[in-house]
Amino acid sequence: MDLKLLKRRADMLDMVCKGFHPSAVISQLAEKYHVSENCLWTDWERRERWVPVLLALEKYSGFAQSIESKLNAVQKAAWSIYLRGDNDNARVGALKVVLESLEVHANTVLSGEVLSRLERVEELAENKNRGRLEDKQY
Repeated sequence: MDLKLLKRRADMLDMVCKGFHPSAVISQLAEKYHVSENCLWTDWERRERWVPVLLALEKYSGFAQSIESKLNAVQKAAWSIYLRGDNDNARVGALKVVLESLEVHANTVLSGEVLSRLERVEELAENKNRGRLEDKQY
C-alpha cells in the first residue's frame, strides 16, 4: 500500500467515525484526492480488509482510542437527538447513526483483538522455531 492510499483510508475512517455519512465523506474525498467516487465506494465496501491494517500501523499513536472517543461522542449526540427530537425523521436518522457507529466500533474492537491474537501466534511460532534450532545445534 502506498502512503497516499493509507492517508485517504485514514481520512475516510476518521470522518465516518465523526458521524458523517459515507456518501458525504466519499464526495469530499473524491475531490481532495482526485479519485472517482466509485473507487472510494469500492474502498469503503472492502473496509474489513484494510481497517485492521490501518489500526495495526496506528496502534502506537492511540488511533484506536481516538476513534473510540469520537464514536462515543457521536453516539451521545445521536441519542440526545433521538430522545429530544420531535421530528420522526430526525429520530430515525439518529438511530441509524447510532447503529452505524456501533458497527464501526465493533470492527475496531474486533480488529484489535485479532491483531493481538496474531501477535501471540507469531511469538509462539518464533519460540517454537528457536527451540528447534537449539535442538539441532546439540
